[in-house]
Amino acid sequence: MFLTVTDYQSVCTPFEMEQLSALTDDRLVAERAAMEQISAYTRSRYDMEKAFAAEGNDRNAMLVQCMVNITLWLMIHRMPENMGHDRRECLYNEAIAWLKDVQASKASPDLPTYTDEYGNEDVNNPVRSGCMPPNRYDY
Repeated sequence: MFLTVTDYQSVCTPFEMEQLSALTDDRLVAERAAMEQISAYTRSRYDMEKAFAAEGNDRNAMLVQCMVNITLWLMIHRMPENMGHDRRECLYNEAIAWLKDVQASKASPDLPTYTDEYGNEDVNNPVRSGCMPPNRYDY
């Protein structure tokens, strides 16, 4: 998978880490759901299969953090007494806000874009710039 257990340490207490370790199957299901949720916002422009195939330091740090927060939000009902519900909700909302910014091209993450068969990158980018040569209405 894209995430490792150590990725959760930045936002989890040691007790929460124990709970996550015990719920490995549930965590993997939640991670797959988080991948799909992230991809729903970004797949129109970014090649998310390549992004999620990255390992180690080649992974986008913001994508890792976003996926951790969404995964934990999806798993909160499996945790004892909904551990840290308010904190998880805040981090989840921040992750979704970032994804909406990426979707609206307000944020530009360093994620791989689609490449066509000729090697042109960013082929699904709907924004094109340039203009026609100016008209000189000299009659």
